Amino acid sequence: MTRSSRWVFLAATFAAMPVLAQINIVPLEDPPELAPEALVRVFDQACIDTAGRAGPAVDWALGQGFEPVDPMRADEGLLDGKAGTVLVAPGTYGRVMLAVTERQCSVWVERVSGPGLRQALSAHIGRLEGKGHKLTPIVNRNVERSGAWRNQAQWRYRAVGASQDLGLGAVTTLLEAPGTQVLHLAPIARTPATAPDGTPLRIDGLPPSAR
Repeated sequence: MTRSSRWVFLAATFAAMPVLAQINIVPLEDPPELAPEALVRVFDQACIDTAGRAGPAVDWALGQGFEPVDPMRADEGLLDGKAGTVLVAPGTYGRVMLAVTERQCSVWVERVSGPGLRQALSAHIGRLEGKGHKLTPIVNRNVERSGAWRNQAQWRYRAVGASQDLGLGAVTTLLEAPGTQVLHLAPIARTPATAPDGTPLRIDGLPPSAR
């Protein structure tokens, strides 16, 4: 495939996926730039709009040009050992993946700045509240894992007209340097598990590999 034809292929791919329109179209040998706002829109449409339900989330992804990931790669902790589906966003070179199990939905992003994604998610949460959805912060802490510091944040989310609370959250790196980030949505217990001092001990629905 010539350089010119590769550009045509990439342009067609992005035309079929408007939600990722802010990701720059580049030659195959160059990594794409992933706009935090575009990534949050993927999370919003794939996970939040579908209330994390597997069928609608997968249908949305396939309709946007996502492709199922090889089952061997899907076993790398994205599904936490549960039955489900992992799909990769077109044009992102495997850096944006949607992991879906029954009522649990996560967007995994590689080589992206954590603070930028966290800021974009916070702005989106403000927009959700402006539409009447109820969001209550329940976890916001920085933890160290394997020599790296990450922020774990979670909100109790109830959509307008819904009767069940969901846990909406993120695990993001603290440094500007690119890293692996996770946005997730899952059913949440009425009373989160807490330590004696009231500190939440877990983020419901998040695979251990991301905690």
